[in-house]
This record gives sequence, C-alpha cells and structure tokens, in this order.
Amino acid sequence: MPPRRIYLVRHGVAEEFSESGRDADRRLTDDGRAKMARAARALLELEVQVDLLVSSPLVRAIQTADEIAHALPAGRREVWEELVCGVDEVALTARLDEVEATANVLLVGHEPDIGEILAYWLTGRTGGFHTRVRKGSVSCLSAASLPPDGRATFEWMMTAKQLGRIADGVRARSGARRG
Repeated sequence: MPPRRIYLVRHGVAEEFSESGRDADRRLTDDGRAKMARAARALLELEVQVDLLVSSPLVRAIQTADEIAHALPAGRREVWEELVCGVDEVALTARLDEVEATANVLLVGHEPDIGEILAYWLTGRTGGFHTRVRKGSVSCLSAASLPPDGRATFEWMMTAKQLGRIADGVRARSGARRG
C-alpha cells in the first residue's frame, strides 16, 4: 500500500485575547488570515492534494482551515476534539487510523502539540525530539503505518513566510505573462 501524505499545520497568527476572554474564542488577526491565504495558494502551487481537512474545534484553527479550504480543494472537512490543546498523540493516531488508509489528510492544530505529534509519528515515542513549530507552518509527512506499528517519514516543513514567497512568486509570474 502506498504511503499517505499527512500535513500538519499550526494555526495562523491569532489575537492575544478574545472578547469573551476565553482562549478557545481567539480569532485569527487580519494579518494571520492574509498569511494563511497566501500559504494556501502556495500549497496549491506545490500540488498538495487533500482528501480530508481536519481542524481543532478552537476558533483560530477553524479559521485557518477555512483559509486553506478557500484555495485548496479538499474532499471533506471535519473538526476533531483530538486536536484540542494538550493533544494525546495515541488517541489522535487511533482516530487517524479510522480514516481510509490511502487518504491524504491535513490537520490544523496548536503548539506545542504539532511538534509533539511530529516527534511521536517520526520516532514512535513521545518526547522523541523537540521542535518549535511557527504559526502558519506546514509539515509534510508520509506514512503507510503510524506508531506503534510503523513510523512516518519526514518530507518537508515550510513556514508561512516561506509559503508566502512561493505564492508571491506565482502571482508575479502570472502577472508578467499577462503583460
């Protein structure tokens, strides 16, 4: 069976405090939305194909998924409680194992969880290594099987800024062709 692609996305830049005072209600800033829209256009340019787009139920993660969905065709959208802050890597892996094994999946979550998920899926243990994933960053893994039976392979990671440069380059090239 060929490996599926799994894309891990940390939500975009969000407001420090919500009007309600609840962390779960924090929204993306205008800048955060714009950066994620540019990042999503770059994912399209990179020919990323997603069968399932999943986000944490927190507002900033849902809004990040919205920006990605505007640019990147996705088969289905879902919200998973397993992606809420303080993720349990084993429970998330079990939930992902319920998805068709060949489906490419994009997951939008939070830090430090995204880094911990990366460590678990790449090494098979929690705390396998530490990384700091920037807001709006996208990581690409491939895996036919995840822990405990298998391991993912790290393909690439790009920050929102790097993805934005790709999107800007596409826009500049398409503008030059029109002239």
